[in-house]
Amino acid sequence: MNKEISKKKYSAHGKFLITGEYAVLDNVPALAIPLKLNQYLEISARNDDKISWKSYDYDNNLWFDTIINLETLKSDAAFESENHITVKLIEVLRTAMLLNPKAIQIIGNGFDAIMTLDFNRKFGMGTSSTLISLVAQWLECDAYALQFTCFGGSGYDIACATANSALVYNYKDSNPQVQLIDWSPAVKESIFFVYLNRKQDSRDSIARFEKSLLTDDLRKELSDMPHRFINASNNLSDFNEVILRHENIISSLIGLEPVQQKLFLDYTGAIKSLGGWGGDFIMCTGGLVERDYFKSGGYEVVLEWNDVVLGK
Repeated sequence: MNKEISKKKYSAHGKFLITGEYAVLDNVPALAIPLKLNQYLEISARNDDKISWKSYDYDNNLWFDTIINLETLKSDAAFESENHITVKLIEVLRTAMLLNPKAIQIIGNGFDAIMTLDFNRKFGMGTSSTLISLVAQWLECDAYALQFTCFGGSGYDIACATANSALVYNYKDSNPQVQLIDWSPAVKESIFFVYLNRKQDSRDSIARFEKSLLTDDLRKELSDMPHRFINASNNLSDFNEVILRHENIISSLIGLEPVQQKLFLDYTGAIKSLGGWGGDFIMCTGGLVERDYFKSGGYEVVLEWNDVVLGK
């Protein structure tokens, strides 16, 4: 085999959802940002019919390892395994092959797949969506179709996986629409991200959304939120006010207290949940004192805008 094509490597960005959580599932445009933190897939050809798949966390810890036969992948028979991750992986690969009949030619013989991460897989930055994007890049199929078939969701994270700037995403009538934007907040040195020490399950979180509560007025206000956040990001006081209003709207739609009221009532800056409420990361505003507030409270993962957000 030609050595030049025997090994290929792909990358996909992690993400943060800034506005429109839950409502993005129902024709409400959302502001999202791709991250400098990626997941990678390296494919190396083998001379047999075995498929070896290894996934490593950010600290090089091997957290998933499986070997299957190529015929298993090609088969239409139901695949069963005690490891649910292996089952999902087979589903993703088989679906990609259905979406692109030429995928089996791309796969060829057996192969070694190695996945590596820049971020902790428990962070909720998009381990599943980056997997989907990587497989779609490799097997040349529609990443959105692959995502919707295998995981559901709105697809904003798929848009972030290959974007190089912030974007406004709209899952309009099940048709993904992406508008790339140049967003570099003047107040970004006062914006940071804190991990809540708890992984949030996206599917459980989505179930909380009560669509019937999304009135026409709230829909319009949420649809304006991407631009309100962008316009307010030159003034910290304005930015904090928009965060507070957005949190209150989503709270009314899912029946949960905003995280600032629930966990950080004495916090002096503003706090916004990112994505599903109850876990993963929050976006916070403040200075050194506010950063120390979280660190002294046991929240050790505090990330700066310039360190993680892709773009200028």
